[in-house]
Amino acid sequence: MKRMIIAVTAIFMLLGQTAFASEGNTFRLSAGPSLFYDSVNQDAGAGGYLSLGYRVAPSVELEVYGATSGDFDVDNDLTRGDASVSMVTFGARYLSSMGDKSVGYIAAGIGVLELEADDVPAGTDDSRSGGVARFGVGVDFPLTPHLGVTCGAGFNRGFGSTDEIILFDLTTALFCTF
Repeated sequence: MKRMIIAVTAIFMLLGQTAFASEGNTFRLSAGPSLFYDSVNQDAGAGGYLSLGYRVAPSVELEVYGATSGDFDVDNDLTRGDASVSMVTFGARYLSSMGDKSVGYIAAGIGVLELEADDVPAGTDDSRSGGVARFGVGVDFPLTPHLGVTCGAGFNRGFGSTDEIILFDLTTALFCTF
């Protein structure tokens, strides 16, 4: 998973250098806690996320998003116990000014999701990887020209071998631009 994050970030930065960047801050880094909710099992778990964005137009950012969750109660062919979820997506954010003090956004991305189970039968692999699609909305509140707070909500849907994963998330984070 770490190799994938490094590779996607490197490709993202190389491709981004040829894009038409807007004036001002072009990179955005945000990190903070997340609350994940599994509507199927009605279970919640805490986690965290990290995102790196590159502005290619005044209202469009390319984004690499990574998140991990705490344990959820999972009932599938892999386990009947707790499992955690990690994901990395590549996508974009559309930004829209909401006045002088805030910026709203809509985000979408596609990537890889990994399910790691705690309680599996002996001799069985305890993880499974598949695809994930992510959609989100939120608001950025700049505090200074280079620092701010963001709040958002997202919908994450696994597909392929992780199609049983459907998670909603709430995030609050600090972000910096440079």
